[in-house]
Amino acid sequence: MPEQNMSPTENTASEAEKQSAVAAPEEVPADQADVPAPETEAPADEAEAPAAEEEAPAEPEEEQKPLGPDYLKMALASGILPMETRYSQINHPYRKIPIAYRSFTYLNSIVSGVVPPEKYSYAADATEIGVRLSRHNIITAMRTVRKMEEAGRKVEFITARCSPSLALEPDMYEWMRALMEENGFDKPERLCLEFPQSLLYEDAEQVKLSLLGMKLLKVKTMLSGCGADDCPVASLIDIPVDFVLLTPKLTQLLSSRAKNRIVLTLIQFFRALPAEVISDGVTNDEQIATLSRSDCFGYIPASNYSGNVIHGRLRMTLDEATSQKEEEI
Repeated sequence: MPEQNMSPTENTASEAEKQSAVAAPEEVPADQADVPAPETEAPADEAEAPAAEEEAPAEPEEEQKPLGPDYLKMALASGILPMETRYSQINHPYRKIPIAYRSFTYLNSIVSGVVPPEKYSYAADATEIGVRLSRHNIITAMRTVRKMEEAGRKVEFITARCSPSLALEPDMYEWMRALMEENGFDKPERLCLEFPQSLLYEDAEQVKLSLLGMKLLKVKTMLSGCGADDCPVASLIDIPVDFVLLTPKLTQLLSSRAKNRIVLTLIQFFRALPAEVISDGVTNDEQIATLSRSDCFGYIPASNYSGNVIHGRLRMTLDEATSQKEEEI
């Protein structure tokens, strides 16, 4: 199967769209405690399972229409291999090598084909499926950290996409501590919980307590979608995340002589919170140089990147990610 780049788009649907797209499903598939699997038996190790066909990538600026919960349930219940994880490299802007990876959980279904997280995540977030998917993603990230170590890769962290509902758990600290203990995970500093920008619309005090609990556990946190229309930047002042992910739309303003200073000022604002900045959707080397001068933590290349740096596939398999070598980048 020819390799094909997938877009790093973060769903930017409005809050009204997200709410209208979701309603609690009648039941949740529950073959496993940590994975919302279908009724058919799934392979024990998803990393070794055959990859499914990929759908054509969307452009970074394109909005994805979210799936409703009934359609999501049908997709979850109909596939042979229900889930697989792909990874996008986060590169150091000066050294231009991968220093971390952002993970994406795809649903494979005979009903709807390959369903990217941009298309189902917001529907899941409004139901208990969201927390269960978060648990699955976190456990997968823990396993990926181990796989990277076994392959001799010293990455900063692996992200795990989490529902905002997880940050509303009465005691997220204990929930996370128990999950790490159950999985024998002793590298919390290499795990990063990624929350969508809709986290900013939840109970600010509870979210703050939950994220402070993650700091006590040495687990990193990240807010994606920064720069989207529904991401009130000022709200981040009271949300103690470790990283913020700029949208591709905002990243492209770095190439505008009239507007790049706005982006650079915003980067300095984020760093003063303090939060490290990762820029999504870089398309040329000039943008990378600008991010390097701004002391950004990293960048994610776009599918239409046209510079001189050699990047891996935009959303790669675990084997592709672990096999990347610095001298090949």
